[in-house]
Amino acid sequence: MPLTPQRLTRLVRHREQLERLQESEFAAAQRLYFVRLGALAEAHEQREQVMAAGIPAAGPIHLADLLAGVEYLRRNEREIAARRAAAAHSEQDVATEREELLIRRRERKAMETLLERRIEEDRIARNRADIKRIDELASVRWQRPELPARERGRSLP
Repeated sequence: MPLTPQRLTRLVRHREQLERLQESEFAAAQRLYFVRLGALAEAHEQREQVMAAGIPAAGPIHLADLLAGVEYLRRNEREIAARRAAAAHSEQDVATEREELLIRRRERKAMETLLERRIEEDRIARNRADIKRIDELASVRWQRPELPARERGRSLP
């Protein structure tokens, strides 16, 4: 099936829709990435708060409190590791979505370029056909013999 300008125009519109969808997917991946980075920063902040509280300088240290603090820090480290992995995964998703968006943009621009070329080719072909038609009319008139002087003045029956 030939690619007419009308069909190419529809294809360009379709590519634009695909590009808009890809942009929204890219934005969603970025939002998730930033949410996960925020959660990771929050977990780091919680660890720093516990570490800043430290051990009391004076008074008895209860073994249960110390063990609870150590267990909380272990759990916090596991949470930090999980959030770091989730952020890394989201970063990969963002990179993948960005690459797909760039591919969609290149495809759309290629289709637009093809459409522009096809429209220009059609315009040139129409101009050539018009010039050829005008040349044929001129050559027919040029080849037609002049009417005798006495017939010029008379109208046709």
